[in-house]
Amino acid sequence: MFDKLADLISQGELQDALYEFQDEYFHINERTPSEAARLCVLEASIWEGLNDGTAELTALYNGLHYDHTNYEIYYMLGIYYMNINVNWAYLCLEMALDYCTDDGDVQIIESSFDMVRNRPDCRVRNTSVMILSYNDLELIQMCIDAINKYAPASSEMVIVDNASTEEGVIDYLKEASRTSRLNFTLVLNDENLGFPAGCNLGAKKCAPGNDIFFLNNDAIVTPLSLFWLRMGLYDNRNVGATSAFSNSASLQEIDAISFKPFVDDKKVFEAEGAWHKKLGAVRAYKAFEDYVSERVPVYINPYVKSFRLTGFALLLSREAIFAVAPDLQVFDEFFSPGYFEDDDLGIRLSSAGFQEYICKNSYIYHNGGGGFEGHVDAMEKGREKFESKWEFDIWSYSLPWESACDEVIRLSKEKKGMLRVLDFSCGLGANASYIKSRTTNVSIAGVCANSFAAAVAGNIADETAFGDANTTRLPWKDHSFDVVIAEKEYVSKGQIGRFLAPDGISICEDKYPF
Repeated sequence: MFDKLADLISQGELQDALYEFQDEYFHINERTPSEAARLCVLEASIWEGLNDGTAELTALYNGLHYDHTNYEIYYMLGIYYMNINVNWAYLCLEMALDYCTDDGDVQIIESSFDMVRNRPDCRVRNTSVMILSYNDLELIQMCIDAINKYAPASSEMVIVDNASTEEGVIDYLKEASRTSRLNFTLVLNDENLGFPAGCNLGAKKCAPGNDIFFLNNDAIVTPLSLFWLRMGLYDNRNVGATSAFSNSASLQEIDAISFKPFVDDKKVFEAEGAWHKKLGAVRAYKAFEDYVSERVPVYINPYVKSFRLTGFALLLSREAIFAVAPDLQVFDEFFSPGYFEDDDLGIRLSSAGFQEYICKNSYIYHNGGGGFEGHVDAMEKGREKFESKWEFDIWSYSLPWESACDEVIRLSKEKKGMLRVLDFSCGLGANASYIKSRTTNVSIAGVCANSFAAAVAGNIADETAFGDANTTRLPWKDHSFDVVIAEKEYVSKGQIGRFLAPDGISICEDKYPF
C-alpha cells in the first residue's frame, strides 16, 4: 500500500511525493483506519523532510484520529518532541513500544527510548490506577477491562473494594487480580470507609514512586484518555493534576446534544434525566466511544486551566501528592462519606502553586449520579463542610460570567496582537479559565478579594492583585487595558475609566451571576 509514495520519500523526491500524497489523500476516507493512518505517517515524513514542523505535527495527530494503535505515529511524535519536551518524548516512545510488534523496529524504538529516559531532565513516573470499588458489577467489569486494554504496560492497578454487597463483585475482583495484564493489588475492606478514606487507603497501596490516577468504578476510559492525561501532567513542572471531559462530570461535561448523532434511540434525549442512564451502560459507552472516535486530537491550546477538577477521573503527580498530602491523606476524610473532597483537593493544589488541567483530548465515560447508600444528603452536607473549612462557598466561584467572556473572545478575534483585559470579577479565575481555553491572544489581569483568592487565580490568569476594587493601589499603568470587566455595583466608573485605554471597551452591563 502506497509503495510509490514511500519510494519517492526514500529517494528524497519530496515535491513529487507531495503531489502523489495529494492524489492519495483525496481518497483517504475510503481507506481502512490502518491504511489512513499509514498515509498520515507518510505525509508526516514528507513535511519532516521539508522542515515544516507544524504540518508534520498536524499529520501525526490526524493519524492518531484514524488509528491509535499505529506505533510509527508514536515513534515519530517521540522524535519530534525530543528537543521540545523530553517528557512528552518519553510518553510517546513508551506508547510506540507498547504497540510495536516488529522485532527490528522494537530495537530502534528501544534505542531512542533508552536515550530519553536516561536524560537527567526526564522525570516521567509510571502510573498507578487506583479504583475504589463498591457494587455495580457490570460497571466495574467495564472499568477494569478498559484499563487492561488501554493503560501502558508499565502501569499498575490498585483496587480497594469498600465492602461490596452485590453478588458476584468480590468473585469478579479476585479473578481479575489473577488475570490482569497489569500488576494488580486487591484490597477487600470489611466495612465501607466512604470515598475519601477508601481512596487514601488505595493511595498507600500504590507503588511509592508512581503518579496516581484515581478512577471511579463507574468511569470507563477510552483508547487515548490516559495517554492525554499524562501528556497534560508533563506539560510543565507546575502541573499537579489533570482530568478529562465526560458525559457526566461537574464543569467538565459535554453537552448531551453532542451525543445525539451516535445514539440510535433519540427518545432518551426528550424526557428529563441523564440520557446515558436511560440507555444503559453498555449502549451509552458505545455511543460515547463513537463520539470520541470522531474527535481529531488538538495540539493548539489543548488544556483548560482550572482551580478544581472533578474526582471521577483524576491524575495526580507524585510531586503534587508529596506537597499537599505527604502522609498520603490525599482526600480530606472530613468530607466522608463523600462530595466536595475533590473541590477541597483542588483548592489545596492551587494554593500550593500547582496548575490543574482539563485535557481537551481526553474523554472518559462516567455513569455517575449513584450517590452514597444511606446518605441522600451527602452533597448538601459536603457543601456545608467545604464552606466551614474554607469560609467560602465554592459554587459561588465556579461558573464564569459567560456573556462577558464571550464578548472578550469576540473582541480578541478582531484585534491584531494581544488583547489586554482587566477583570475586576476575577474570583478564583473562572473567567480567565473560560477565556483562555477558547483563545490564545488574550492577557488577563485579575483583581481578587484577598491574597488567598489571588494565589489560586494566579495559576490561571496572567497577573493578579488583591484588595478593595475601588481603593487598592493596583500595580498596572493607567489606561493600559483594552477591555475592563467589572460589576457596576461594586466598581466605580472612575476606577474603570482609570485603567481603560482611550479606545477601550468596558463590559459591565450585565450583573455578575453571583
